[in-house]
Amino acid sequence: MMIQPLGHSIISGFWLAQLANIVIIAFVLRMLLKYLWRTPAMPVILMFIIILVFANILGGLGFFTFTYLLQLLTPILFIAVVLIFHEEIKDLLGSMGRNLRRFTGHADIIERSEIESLVESCVLLRKLRLGGLFVMERDESLENVYGDPVMLDKLMINPPVVASLLQPPGLLHDGAIIISNGRIVGARAILPLSRRTFFGRSRMNRPRPALGTRHRAAIGITEVSDAIAVVVSEETGNFSIAHDGILEEAIVLDEFGKRLVELTSEREKN
Repeated sequence: MMIQPLGHSIISGFWLAQLANIVIIAFVLRMLLKYLWRTPAMPVILMFIIILVFANILGGLGFFTFTYLLQLLTPILFIAVVLIFHEEIKDLLGSMGRNLRRFTGHADIIERSEIESLVESCVLLRKLRLGGLFVMERDESLENVYGDPVMLDKLMINPPVVASLLQPPGLLHDGAIIISNGRIVGARAILPLSRRTFFGRSRMNRPRPALGTRHRAAIGITEVSDAIAVVVSEETGNFSIAHDGILEEAIVLDEFGKRLVELTSEREKN
């Protein structure tokens, strides 16, 4: 009579299912923490978790009445969090969808020669002490994201043209320039500002100073879409790039064009 081994084989379907569960939960938690960590929703979520842990501890100590009351309040608190932070939840779901779509995206964003023209335009803006904000569309259309733009007829990216668009007191110098498929298709676009209250530390590991409107708008548009934003600071002349809600500041000229090529080529590789 053969004795059947107890438990499940390591390579059995049971353990594979458990491993898949762990991977999925870890991925979801990572996305939640990555997006919500520096948003106003994070303290509320932490308090919600503390209440749940506290309720379990009290239940183990025999405080059943208090635990019962907390269990009654839990669904109400959950609904309140969803209602109060529905914008953050919507942005989080959109971010997760964009990350999944990267495996199938093949958008032709911009040619290398057009990137060189954009870099030359930024250099000219710095010489003229002009600020600028450029947004490059990728897979997602930005028509429902930016507000009140002046639509242009697919202008080539040309430094003198860009400088003339952003030269005060011209009507188009405020707002962002929209680039789609390597052409300027809009100007004076109003972008959503980032709702985050903390933006990390600078490259020198010092607290990052308060960001201006252009930089907050660059982060904001990349939080709600898969676009790439380029900022030329009017005060310092520094070049910055925003993508996926991340701001890369004070990029030196030699690395500026290379970094844009890397970011715009990522989608083609995937």
